[in-house]
Amino acid sequence: MASLPIRTCIGCRRKSAKTDLLRFICDSTEGLRADPKGKLPGRGAYVCYSQTCINAAFKSHKRVNALLRVSLSKQAVDIFKQELLRTERHVL
Repeated sequence: MASLPIRTCIGCRRKSAKTDLLRFICDSTEGLRADPKGKLPGRGAYVCYSQTCINAAFKSHKRVNALLRVSLSKQAVDIFKQELLRTERHVL
């Protein structure tokens, strides 16, 4: 039986199974977008499905830019954060 891949939440830094975290990527055409199936191409980062972790993960747009190796504005990162917080199925 194969073990599940482990990833680290960028909000709380806890390690969890990949399936327990939300992956997001930066798409060149759409900007930040959630990747709930974990299949979209590109560099991704992971965050827990909690308001606390989402708030911590997106506290600094510079940190998100460094993790994804992109150059997004603070406004773009804040908009994505608000979308995640509004989506009930992502936030426990």
